Amino acid sequence: MRDTKDHAAPLAEAIREASVAGNRIALRGGRQHGDQSFPDGIPTGVLQLESHEHRGIVTLEPSELVVTVRSGTPVVTLDQALDEVGMMLPFEPALGAPEATVGGMVALGMSGPRRPWAAALRDAVLGTRVVNGRGDILQFGGQVMKNVAGFDVSRLMCGSLGGLGLILETSFKLLPRPACERYLQREDDTESFIARCSAWGRTGWPFSGIAWHDGVTHIRLGGGEEAVDEAIQRIDAEPGDPARGFWSALRDRSLPLFTDELAAGARLWRISLPPATEPLALSGEWLLNWGGAERWLRTTEHPETVRRAVTDAGGHARLWLGDAPGVSRLHPRGEALEALEGRLREALDPDGVFFAPLLPNPRSRRPRTT
Repeated sequence: MRDTKDHAAPLAEAIREASVAGNRIALRGGRQHGDQSFPDGIPTGVLQLESHEHRGIVTLEPSELVVTVRSGTPVVTLDQALDEVGMMLPFEPALGAPEATVGGMVALGMSGPRRPWAAALRDAVLGTRVVNGRGDILQFGGQVMKNVAGFDVSRLMCGSLGGLGLILETSFKLLPRPACERYLQREDDTESFIARCSAWGRTGWPFSGIAWHDGVTHIRLGGGEEAVDEAIQRIDAEPGDPARGFWSALRDRSLPLFTDELAAGARLWRISLPPATEPLALSGEWLLNWGGAERWLRTTEHPETVRRAVTDAGGHARLWLGDAPGVSRLHPRGEALEALEGRLREALDPDGVFFAPLLPNPRSRRPRTT
C-alpha cells in the first residue's frame, strides 16, 4: 500500500512565517546530501525545515511513461514501485542510502551511469510543484512532454541545492526496464579507453554504461536480447560482473574511491569534460564514467592546478570531498552567469529566505508586503 502523506500546506506555512519574521531556512529531505548542499554545516540561527514526511506516489501511469511523486518519498521506495510495473527512471539515481529522498535527488541534480544513453535527470523532469521564498505554492510544467509551459523552470530545480524553493512534487518521464542486460570488461589504459569509447559511439550498440577504473574498462549493455547478443559478439571483451557489483557501487558512489578516508591534503573532484578529451596531466586515482564525460579524481594536487587543467580542457571541476579553504566548491561561474542565477533566485526567493551557501545570493532582499 502506498503512503500518501501530504504535508504541503504546513510546509508552505512554515516558509511563509520565516519570510515574515526575517528568518533563514535550510531545506532538508533525508539528510543524505547535507555535505553537498551545506559543506561547512548550517550556522546557528538558520532554521531547518524537514520535508521527509511529505511522501507518497501521487500518480503512476506506466502506459503514459510518467510518475508524479512527493519530495519526501525515499528513492528506493519509488524505484521498487517502478520495478513492479517494469519501469525505471532513465537517469539511474543512486539507491545506496535508504533515507535518500526524491526531493534531495532533484536538488542535488546527479545522474547515474546510464545518463548518456537514456537521459539526464533534468531531461527526465516534466514538471514540479514548489514552494517559493514567500510561502506560495507554484506549479511548473506538466505530466506529459507536450505540456511545456514552465518546463525550463522545472529543469532549473535540478541541482538547485535548496536555493530556489522547496520541491513538493516532481513528475518524471519513465522508460521500460531493459529486457536483457549483460556485462563485459577488458584491460585498458586511459588513452585506449577514450579512443575505444569514441569508436563505440558510432556503432549504435545498446550500451547503458561504459566506465574505466584501475586499468579495467567496464561495459554494460541493455536492450533486446538479439541486439545485446550481437554487440557482445562484436566487442573485444570478456564476460564480467555478473552480480552487477561494480555498476551498483558506481551508481551509489560506494566504491572505495568515494568512501575511503582522504589522506591529509587529498581531495575528491568531480570533473565534467567533453568525452573525447585526452587524459589530463594530473596525478592521483582516476575513475572515468559516461564514456569519459564524467571523471572522478582523488588527488593531492593543488586546487588551482586542478581547476586550471580542467578549464583549459573545456570542462569544469566540482570539489566533492576534502578541505580547501577559500576555494569554491562549485566551478567558478562567469560574471554573466552568476548575475543570471542571482536574478533567478531573486524571482523565486526575493527575501533570501533559503540558505544555499553555494549559490549566488539574490540580487536584492526586499521586505515582504502584506
